[in-house]
Amino acid sequence: MILCDMTQRFIQSTENSIQSANSQSANSQSANSYDANCRHLSMSMCMPQMTAEQIEAQIAQIKQDCQAQGLRFTALREQVYRLILLAAHPIGAYELLDLLQSASEKVVAPPTVYRSLEFLLRHGLVHQLNSSKAFFACSQPTDRHVAAFLVCRCCGEVQEFSHPSIQTMLTEVEQSTNFATQSSIIELSGICQRCQ
Repeated sequence: MILCDMTQRFIQSTENSIQSANSQSANSQSANSYDANCRHLSMSMCMPQMTAEQIEAQIAQIKQDCQAQGLRFTALREQVYRLILLAAHPIGAYELLDLLQSASEKVVAPPTVYRSLEFLLRHGLVHQLNSSKAFFACSQPTDRHVAAFLVCRCCGEVQEFSHPSIQTMLTEVEQSTNFATQSSIIELSGICQRCQ
């Protein structure tokens, strides 16, 4: 019964937050403008496809962050991350492998691509959808957060929704059940605002 109540509160809170974010987005900005203060919805909702300059700035920031943490942001990890940033939709591992192979004279081994993807996932630079196993760039890679992913069944767009209520609900579930969560992926499948 406790879990049902918490789930209902979470769903209602999330729906209210999404409606509020969508109405603020529609009222305060045009569809193609970037809202630097938006911390709720990912690039697909808050900013248009990244420009080459934005991608390079993002990669430079990630390199700097990795170096500060003593992590190796190898050339292959950078290539994989760049391809994910460039992708207009979540991209699968085999599609990434094909793109890498077409740009290289050497054979690109699948395990090296998977290791790069594991690194990017582990350090919060990308997310992987459970439903399609496809990857997409995190909208807040330097800010640890818990998110829900809104997947449109019509156009395939994925919105990353991050809100304190998500973390609150997960914490309540863990505490009330004495469960130690190792990973969580929240995906909501439906129809996005543009496709409605």
